[in-house]
Amino acid sequence: MRKFIISFLFVAVATAIHGQVKSGLNLCLRDEETGDWLIGLFDDFAVYNCECWDYQKADPENGEFVLVNGCELLPLRLTDRTLQISKQQHRISKLTDKTLPDYPTKDGSDFVDNGFKGGKATLCGCLINVPPRQEEKLKLRVSNPLQTVFDDEQPVITDSLGRFRFDISLTNTGIVNLLWTELILTPGHTYFIFMDGATGQTFVMGKDARLNNEMIAHGMPRTKIQIHEFSEKTDAELLAAVENDLQKAQEQWDRTEQESPNLSKRYRQLCRWIWKMGAAFQLVQRRYESRDVRQCKDGKLWKWIHDNVITDLPRPYTLQQNNLAYVIDNYTAELLEPRKTNYSTEFIEAAIDIAEEKKDQFDEAYMDSLHLLRQEMTDFILKAEQETPEPEMENHPFHDLISKMTGKGSLLLGILSSTEPQEQVLLKNIGRTDQLDLTDELKDLSKAVAIYSQLEQAHVPLTDLLRKALTENVRSPFYKQLILQRSDDLEALAANIGQGGGSLMPNEMIEGLTDGKEILGKILAPYRGRVVYLDIWGTWCVPCKSNLKRLTKPMHQALAGLPVTYLYLCNNSSDKAWRSVISEYELTGSNSIHYNLPTNQEAAVEKYLGVSHYPTYILFDTEGNPLPDEVKPYDLNVLRQHIEQLLK
Repeated sequence: MRKFIISFLFVAVATAIHGQVKSGLNLCLRDEETGDWLIGLFDDFAVYNCECWDYQKADPENGEFVLVNGCELLPLRLTDRTLQISKQQHRISKLTDKTLPDYPTKDGSDFVDNGFKGGKATLCGCLINVPPRQEEKLKLRVSNPLQTVFDDEQPVITDSLGRFRFDISLTNTGIVNLLWTELILTPGHTYFIFMDGATGQTFVMGKDARLNNEMIAHGMPRTKIQIHEFSEKTDAELLAAVENDLQKAQEQWDRTEQESPNLSKRYRQLCRWIWKMGAAFQLVQRRYESRDVRQCKDGKLWKWIHDNVITDLPRPYTLQQNNLAYVIDNYTAELLEPRKTNYSTEFIEAAIDIAEEKKDQFDEAYMDSLHLLRQEMTDFILKAEQETPEPEMENHPFHDLISKMTGKGSLLLGILSSTEPQEQVLLKNIGRTDQLDLTDELKDLSKAVAIYSQLEQAHVPLTDLLRKALTENVRSPFYKQLILQRSDDLEALAANIGQGGGSLMPNEMIEGLTDGKEILGKILAPYRGRVVYLDIWGTWCVPCKSNLKRLTKPMHQALAGLPVTYLYLCNNSSDKAWRSVISEYELTGSNSIHYNLPTNQEAAVEKYLGVSHYPTYILFDTEGNPLPDEVKPYDLNVLRQHIEQLLK
């Protein structure tokens, strides 16, 4: 993963003597002329010009202070209405509300677009009164403009006074999330944010702080549309709801602008862009709805996205990077490969093509069944296009045939679970992207997102075919750099994990076994007397990897002290991908055991356990017996109760 955190520095006190001087104050002061947060005079330190200063002198009764930062001294003289900093006098007011008041003047400046050359922004800050048990949520998240699933994130580690400092690599002006706050940062600028968890006060200091203070004070309107609420409704009903929601959002924007006429041009633009991208994020998921609901053939839904979102994207695109990669990936995929059925038929067809290229490895009967599968699939798609009644579609022989031929451990499933079909579809679609009604910038972004998504899906470095496609099709040097860096990172992750401190288990002790119950029994035998929590996952499975990334550490922390062994069985994944996921998400440890069994053995274990979805979570008692019901890791209190009950 490309590291966006370049450095992390605690704010050091100048000297031990300076650190002992306290102000007795807790003031944040605003410059009345500019509207900016001018200075913070806290008890232990001061904040000015986005830097932390110590007190060499603090005489609040007479309003006299001297700040020190290294060798620099800064004299202050404070009255009720003014603050003199060195020789410059400012008219001030105390900030008592949760956010800054509206700025006193208009601002018509545009967003900075550096041409996707990349750059660094510095974010400093002070977090105080963090709510109990929220410390693990102190993370800084930066959206990768090519990433459709995960954000890059880094824990925010503060010093004893709650202070922190990050240098952040950004593609361009873009979004950063910190706790309850969404910020827009521009490379080359420095920002200081103060956040008080008790009062909710949140202020941002810096030459480019205005937009962030306006976002904090007035919020960002979000679409109220949730696609799952329309799973039984038509496209026409969905689009009507979207238009109604847009009208309400417009009324809210109008009220806000009437009440706060000095809101900046950037804030007003961003409000509309964020609402539109949120709506598009929901709408593109329509392509995953069931056949009897999805009515996309008339193109109205996708035309709405094109006319209202695609043609009105901000510059730079990174202002929408939280959702843009996902939206553009699904939007172009639907235009290039419209979903006519509930099956990913383009991948099945690619898998059949691959099998036919390797026909020497299969017997004649199997090749005949593949030929029949292709025929039935073609007929199934044709009937779907002809709006064949649902009962007839439900009884089509394609259902039974595809179920039989992609069963656990089947040859076709093995091909489908590999990277080859995905690569074939990807390469075909990349070659057709130039035909779409998109700007050249969005075509380039679409191709880059497709290649990056394949990297994330497979969790292995670029193949020769993908590397060639990247060279020939993606123009942006920055996008190329992101993709190549991610590929290199995946290579290094797989290579560096070794045996993971004993967590990665060899398969020798179960070699030759074919019975799922016997295989699982051998694996569980060393852990008699302990509860075993089994996670069945795959490197190709996005929900699996999302849960491993987000939930593993909190779960281990919540269950610390209990005799629990965490057993991870990996489904249909290459050894390199398996190792890279484990390494990247830091899934090793004394109580974590990982197996990547041969396909036939994994299929046998899953058949014995009745696995029907991924991820699957199963608890085993201290004798190695599985609980009948799945216990998922989302509610750690419930999980702990189950484990404690098993230990009685």
